[in-house]
Amino acid sequence: MNDTKQSPWNTPPERQKKLRQRKAERLARRAEYWGQRIEAAREIGPEAAASLVFDRARGDLDRLPSERREGAYEALMDAIEHVRVTHTQ
Repeated sequence: MNDTKQSPWNTPPERQKKLRQRKAERLARRAEYWGQRIEAAREIGPEAAASLVFDRARGDLDRLPSERREGAYEALMDAIEHVRVTHTQ
């Protein structure tokens, strides 16, 4: 007797692509973009590449939530110190 269709609120939307796949594609595009920019900066010189990498790191750190930012700064400082020690020998 009750031939009504199920409410749209009770059925999940059917997406063409899963959200996980869309996020992976977006991250891949972003990685490709930054790879191209870093490669172009390397052709200019090491200082340009270093400047670009540090600008990117600063932007990413600024977007982090404040409770995670301090740990990320410490990790970045450790990485820079490791590079300095490794290449001064």
